[in-house]
Amino acid sequence: MEAALIPHLTYLENNLTPARLQHSLGVMGVMDALAPIYGLDPQAARLAGLAHDAGKELPLAQMLEIAESLDLSLNHPADRDELFLHGPASAYVAQHRMGITDPLVLEAIRHHSYMLEGPVQSPAFVWCLRFADLLEPGRDWEAMKQRTAPLVYGGRLAEASYALTDWLVPFLEGVGVLSHPRQVRLVGQLKEYLASPDGKPVPV
Repeated sequence: MEAALIPHLTYLENNLTPARLQHSLGVMGVMDALAPIYGLDPQAARLAGLAHDAGKELPLAQMLEIAESLDLSLNHPADRDELFLHGPASAYVAQHRMGITDPLVLEAIRHHSYMLEGPVQSPAFVWCLRFADLLEPGRDWEAMKQRTAPLVYGGRLAEASYALTDWLVPFLEGVGVLSHPRQVRLVGQLKEYLASPDGKPVPV
Protein backbone atom coordinates (compact mmCIF):
# COMPACT_ATOMS: atom_id res chain seq x y z
CA MET A 1 0.00 0.00 0.00
CA GLU A 2 1.31 3.47 -0.88
CA ALA A 3 2.78 5.50 1.96
CA ALA A 4 0.15 8.26 1.77
CA LEU A 5 -2.59 5.79 2.70
CA ILE A 6 -0.83 4.25 5.70
CA PRO A 7 -1.96 6.85 8.30
CA HIS A 8 -5.56 6.51 7.10
CA LEU A 9 -5.34 2.74 7.23
CA THR A 10 -3.99 2.94 10.78
CA TYR A 11 -6.92 5.11 11.83
CA LEU A 12 -9.39 2.64 10.36
CA GLU A 13 -7.63 -0.33 11.94
CA ASN A 14 -8.17 1.35 15.30
CA ASN A 15 -11.77 2.40 14.71
CA LEU A 16 -13.46 -0.25 12.54
CA THR A 17 -14.18 -3.91 13.12
CA PRO A 18 -12.00 -6.33 11.11
CA ALA A 19 -14.96 -7.21 8.86
CA ARG A 20 -15.67 -3.55 8.07
CA LEU A 21 -11.99 -2.91 7.42
CA GLN A 22 -11.82 -5.88 5.06
CA HIS A 23 -14.85 -4.54 3.19
CA SER A 24 -13.18 -1.13 2.90
CA LEU A 25 -10.03 -2.68 1.48
CA GLY A 26 -12.17 -4.54 -1.05
CA VAL A 27 -13.90 -1.32 -2.09
CA MET A 28 -10.49 0.34 -2.43
CA GLY A 29 -9.43 -2.43 -4.80
CA VAL A 30 -12.49 -2.00 -7.01
CA MET A 31 -12.00 1.77 -7.07
CA ASP A 32 -8.43 1.18 -8.24
CA ALA A 33 -9.78 -0.88 -11.15
CA LEU A 34 -12.47 1.68 -12.02
CA ALA A 35 -10.22 4.75 -11.94
CA PRO A 36 -8.76 4.35 -15.46
CA ILE A 37 -12.15 3.42 -16.92
CA TYR A 38 -13.82 6.61 -15.67
CA GLY A 39 -10.86 8.97 -15.71
CA LEU A 40 -10.55 9.27 -11.93
CA ASP A 41 -7.36 10.21 -10.14
CA PRO A 42 -6.07 6.80 -8.98
CA GLN A 43 -4.84 7.91 -5.57
CA ALA A 44 -8.06 9.80 -4.84
CA ALA A 45 -10.12 6.79 -5.95
CA ARG A 46 -8.21 4.44 -3.66
CA LEU A 47 -8.52 6.87 -0.75
CA ALA A 48 -12.28 7.21 -1.22
CA GLY A 49 -12.68 3.45 -1.28
CA LEU A 50 -10.59 3.00 1.84
CA ALA A 51 -12.32 5.74 3.85
CA HIS A 52 -15.88 5.46 2.56
CA ASP A 53 -17.20 3.76 5.72
CA ALA A 54 -15.04 5.65 8.23
CA GLY A 55 -18.14 6.59 10.24
CA LYS A 56 -20.28 3.52 9.51
CA GLU A 57 -19.86 2.07 13.00
CA LEU A 58 -20.48 5.26 14.97
CA PRO A 59 -23.46 5.06 17.34
CA LEU A 60 -26.65 6.40 15.79
CA ALA A 61 -26.73 9.25 18.30
CA GLN A 62 -23.34 10.47 17.05
CA MET A 63 -24.44 10.20 13.42
CA LEU A 64 -27.49 12.31 14.23
CA GLU A 65 -25.34 14.89 16.00
CA ILE A 66 -23.13 15.13 12.92
CA ALA A 67 -26.16 15.46 10.63
CA GLU A 68 -27.59 18.22 12.80
CA SER A 69 -24.23 20.04 12.87
CA LEU A 70 -24.28 19.95 9.06
CA ASP A 71 -27.88 21.24 8.97
CA LEU A 72 -29.06 18.17 7.08
CA SER A 73 -32.77 17.58 6.70
CA LEU A 74 -34.00 14.81 8.97
CA ASN A 75 -37.69 15.01 8.09
CA HIS A 76 -38.17 11.52 6.63
CA PRO A 77 -37.77 8.39 8.81
CA ALA A 78 -35.06 7.12 6.44
CA ASP A 79 -33.03 10.26 7.19
CA ARG A 80 -32.51 8.87 10.70
CA ASP A 81 -31.44 5.40 9.57
CA GLU A 82 -27.75 4.47 9.91
CA LEU A 83 -27.80 2.99 6.41
CA PHE A 84 -28.34 6.42 4.87
CA LEU A 85 -26.73 8.61 7.53
CA HIS A 86 -23.39 6.84 7.32
CA GLY A 87 -22.37 8.59 4.09
CA PRO A 88 -22.41 12.12 5.52
CA ALA A 89 -21.11 10.81 8.87
CA SER A 90 -18.20 9.04 7.17
CA ALA A 91 -17.30 12.16 5.19
CA TYR A 92 -17.28 14.13 8.43
CA VAL A 93 -14.98 11.59 10.08
CA ALA A 94 -12.76 11.46 7.01
CA GLN A 95 -12.34 15.23 7.03
CA HIS A 96 -12.23 16.06 10.73
CA ARG A 97 -10.60 12.97 12.23
CA MET A 98 -8.55 11.54 9.37
CA GLY A 99 -7.44 14.83 7.85
CA ILE A 100 -8.68 14.10 4.32
CA THR A 101 -9.09 17.34 2.36
CA ASP A 102 -9.67 16.30 -1.28
CA PRO A 103 -13.13 17.72 -2.12
CA LEU A 104 -13.92 15.00 -4.67
CA VAL A 105 -13.10 12.26 -2.17
CA LEU A 106 -15.23 13.86 0.53
CA GLU A 107 -18.07 14.47 -1.93
CA ALA A 108 -18.14 10.86 -3.07
CA ILE A 109 -18.10 9.56 0.49
CA ARG A 110 -20.83 12.01 1.51
CA HIS A 111 -23.14 11.01 -1.33
CA HIS A 112 -22.49 7.27 -1.60
CA SER A 113 -25.30 6.34 0.81
CA TYR A 114 -27.96 8.16 -1.26
CA MET A 115 -29.16 10.47 1.53
CA LEU A 116 -28.18 13.71 -0.19
CA GLU A 117 -29.19 15.17 -3.52
CA GLY A 118 -28.25 18.12 -5.65
CA PRO A 119 -25.41 18.84 -8.09
CA VAL A 120 -21.99 17.34 -7.48
CA GLN A 121 -18.61 18.09 -8.99
CA SER A 122 -18.07 14.55 -10.28
CA PRO A 123 -21.07 12.27 -10.82
CA ALA A 124 -18.68 9.60 -12.14
CA PHE A 125 -16.70 9.61 -8.89
CA VAL A 126 -19.86 9.33 -6.78
CA TRP A 127 -21.24 6.51 -8.88
CA CYS A 128 -17.94 4.63 -8.96
CA LEU A 129 -17.89 4.59 -5.16
CA ARG A 130 -21.46 3.28 -5.13
CA PHE A 131 -20.51 0.61 -7.67
CA ALA A 132 -17.42 -0.40 -5.73
CA ASP A 133 -19.36 -0.59 -2.47
CA LEU A 134 -21.59 -3.34 -3.90
CA LEU A 135 -19.21 -5.05 -6.32
CA GLU A 136 -16.30 -5.63 -3.93
CA PRO A 137 -15.36 -9.32 -3.64
CA GLY A 138 -16.84 -9.81 -0.16
CA ARG A 139 -20.37 -9.17 -1.40
CA ASP A 140 -22.24 -12.33 -2.39
CA TRP A 141 -25.05 -10.76 -4.43
CA GLU A 142 -24.20 -12.69 -7.59
CA ALA A 143 -27.38 -11.89 -9.52
CA MET A 144 -26.77 -8.17 -9.05
CA LYS A 145 -23.11 -8.53 -10.01
CA GLN A 146 -23.93 -10.47 -13.17
CA ARG A 147 -26.38 -7.76 -14.22
CA THR A 148 -24.35 -4.74 -13.20
CA ALA A 149 -20.64 -5.57 -13.42
CA PRO A 150 -20.47 -5.77 -17.27
CA LEU A 151 -22.02 -2.30 -17.48
CA VAL A 152 -19.77 -0.87 -14.77
CA TYR A 153 -16.54 -2.29 -16.17
CA GLY A 154 -17.66 -1.45 -19.70
CA GLY A 155 -17.75 2.25 -18.82
CA ARG A 156 -21.50 2.52 -19.38
CA LEU A 157 -22.11 4.90 -16.49
CA ALA A 158 -25.78 5.77 -16.95
CA GLU A 159 -26.88 2.20 -17.68
CA ALA A 160 -24.87 0.87 -14.76
CA SER A 161 -26.29 3.51 -12.42
CA TYR A 162 -29.84 2.60 -13.38
CA ALA A 163 -29.21 -1.15 -13.11
CA LEU A 164 -27.68 -0.80 -9.67
CA THR A 165 -30.34 1.49 -8.23
CA ASP A 166 -33.20 -0.42 -9.83
CA TRP A 167 -31.88 -3.53 -8.06
CA LEU A 168 -31.12 -1.85 -4.75
CA VAL A 169 -34.53 -0.34 -3.96
CA PRO A 170 -36.52 -3.60 -4.09
CA PHE A 171 -33.64 -5.46 -2.44
CA LEU A 172 -33.77 -3.16 0.58
CA GLU A 173 -37.54 -3.43 0.77
CA GLY A 174 -37.26 -7.21 0.58
CA VAL A 175 -35.04 -7.32 3.66
CA GLY A 176 -37.28 -4.94 5.60
CA VAL A 177 -35.30 -1.72 5.15
CA LEU A 178 -37.21 1.45 4.39
CA SER A 179 -36.00 2.86 1.08
CA HIS A 180 -34.85 6.45 1.09
CA PRO A 181 -37.12 8.67 -1.03
CA ARG A 182 -34.01 9.93 -2.81
CA GLN A 183 -33.32 6.40 -4.04
CA VAL A 184 -36.87 5.95 -5.29
CA ARG A 185 -36.78 9.26 -7.17
CA LEU A 186 -33.39 8.42 -8.59
CA VAL A 187 -34.66 5.24 -10.25
CA GLY A 188 -37.19 7.31 -12.18
CA GLN A 189 -34.69 10.04 -13.00
CA LEU A 190 -32.18 7.56 -14.35
CA LYS A 191 -34.83 5.80 -16.42
CA GLU A 192 -35.85 9.11 -17.97
CA TYR A 193 -32.21 10.01 -18.59
CA LEU A 194 -31.61 6.75 -20.47
CA ALA A 195 -34.72 7.29 -22.56
CA SER A 196 -33.65 10.75 -23.67
CA PRO A 197 -30.08 11.67 -22.73
CA ASP A 198 -29.73 15.43 -23.01
CA GLY A 199 -26.03 15.90 -22.46
CA LYS A 200 -26.41 16.80 -18.81
CA PRO A 201 -24.50 14.87 -16.15
CA VAL A 202 -25.90 11.53 -14.99
CA PRO A 203 -28.20 12.14 -12.01
CA VAL A 204 -26.84 11.21 -8.62
